[in-house]
Amino acid sequence: MLLALVAALAVPVAGAASADSAPADSAPAVSAPAGDAARGAELAALANCASCHTAAGGAPYAGGYALETPYGVFHGPNITQDPDHGIGGWTWPDFVDAMRRGRSPDGRHYYPAFPYPSYTKLHDDDLADLWAFVQTIAPVAQPSLDHALTRYRRRSVLGLWKLLELDRGALRDDPRLDAELNRGRYLVEAVAHCGECHTPRNGRGGRIDRKALAGSELPPEPGPNITPHEDALGGWTADDWEALLDLGILPDGDFVGGEMMGVVEHGTAVISAEDRRAIARWLMEGVAPQPP
Repeated sequence: MLLALVAALAVPVAGAASADSAPADSAPAVSAPAGDAARGAELAALANCASCHTAAGGAPYAGGYALETPYGVFHGPNITQDPDHGIGGWTWPDFVDAMRRGRSPDGRHYYPAFPYPSYTKLHDDDLADLWAFVQTIAPVAQPSLDHALTRYRRRSVLGLWKLLELDRGALRDDPRLDAELNRGRYLVEAVAHCGECHTPRNGRGGRIDRKALAGSELPPEPGPNITPHEDALGGWTADDWEALLDLGILPDGDFVGGEMMGVVEHGTAVISAEDRRAIARWLMEGVAPQPP
């Protein structure tokens, strides 16, 4: 599975309530900037939001997707505009807190199954576009399901986890890279959050970034090594990558399956050809080769 966006620690969650609160943070601006909902829809597609928030056969974004992880089962919540069961009552600061700080409107920590460790890198204008898009999602009065966790049931431990594992701040361009490589780096690391599934994790469940994209064996299915190492995908060309990202075709003529099938069909296939090429270049030229 390549660029898989649904794996252990990679589904947004807002499930069972807890009294544990996050530490106070500086409040974001109250007024939402103008956003482009159409552009936000494209970003949400690349982030594969629908897969994480839609149960099989269920209404789009109404929640219910079950993610099995080493910590138990997380259920993707309802993020429609329903004011009681979704996020219809959220404000712009609530949205920023969730995406940048992993914190709910009532101050609870979100589990990092919601990939906010990657979303903290999103640019302000992309957050505004995503906010504009989520406000267009039709309300569905369907309650979110509680998680069924076997470890870390108390959210209070997540405050310490964030101090140890969470990097804050939008990802800025590297002046040593050209514009296309910077774009590819941003799409891979922030929007598509590929490392959430393809980077191995430490004992705390945090990404081991020095081994970025070297592969992970965590459920629900392995995320393979997608670095340009000779024993991984070092022989792939730009055309190979673009065929996969656009059509799901592998260099041997086979097609991707599992979660990656949805990532391609609903995500990388609907973005621009320019963005697919930027992703391909970054994965070939910008990512450090890592042995399997």
